[in-house]
Amino acid sequence: MRSVDIEFDSKRVLPGDTLSGRVVIKTDKAFDCNRVVLKALSRERTEYGSGKHRSIDEECHMTRVFRISESTTISEGTTIFPFSFQLPRGLPPTYRRFSNYIRHTVEGVVEVDWALDPKSTQEFHVLQTRPSYLPEDIGVETAPKSNEGLHIQSNGILRMDTGILVGFKVDDEKRKKRVRFEIIRREDAKCRWHETSSKRTMKEKYFELEPDDWGRWKEIQFGEEWRFHLPFKSTLIRVSYHLKVTYEIGLKLDPSIEIPLRFSDFTSDTEVLDDIALDLGLDDW
Repeated sequence: MRSVDIEFDSKRVLPGDTLSGRVVIKTDKAFDCNRVVLKALSRERTEYGSGKHRSIDEECHMTRVFRISESTTISEGTTIFPFSFQLPRGLPPTYRRFSNYIRHTVEGVVEVDWALDPKSTQEFHVLQTRPSYLPEDIGVETAPKSNEGLHIQSNGILRMDTGILVGFKVDDEKRKKRVRFEIIRREDAKCRWHETSSKRTMKEKYFELEPDDWGRWKEIQFGEEWRFHLPFKSTLIRVSYHLKVTYEIGLKLDPSIEIPLRFSDFTSDTEVLDDIALDLGLDDW
């Protein structure tokens, strides 16, 4: 019996980090091989349509082949070949959403002449670099935005610990309802000549209006302890976030205001990366 496996020192890395581990070969009988190689691949992929009308677009961000052993004899038992290499600094993060993804893998291959090459492929996860810290004095309040009796004011900065502060005001007391606040993730993807866009609400909060709230500026804080994917832009996929404030008045066309968000760091605590991983559906890192 022969098997090939890949073990990482750590399956999660940042762009520019060193990825290290070992190719582990197990066999119950010694055999000769031409060489042992490690193939590193980072690939971005998008899809559009289905069936015979489906289009696929791909972009390769990294493709490397390392010879970790030349012509040799693999002894009976377990043989270990260590590896270590530096990742490109501009590598996009691991990403999975429906049919679109960015995936990073390494493949260990034992090349032989007399059979199919034993091999194994394992995925590693590229994290996102934390956003820069934006000092308080950068976040100067912008001019209020208005739409049919709804007014909001915000600097558009979401801090990963405290969230975002939003000032708001409603004018028409005859429409007594509530105000809905959302942080929306938007994915824009390109697939050949097609462009797609999808949205998903990541955070939501409501403010129930009272009689003395009309015509007065109020404030609300939400989006605290951010643990979702961060904004990024790659060749085929772009992820951005927007603040959407909606004045719910019981009509199909409730007035709303939407502004793009910037993110600010707050600490060097790396535990936040574990929670962001859950947003990616990565349970094994």
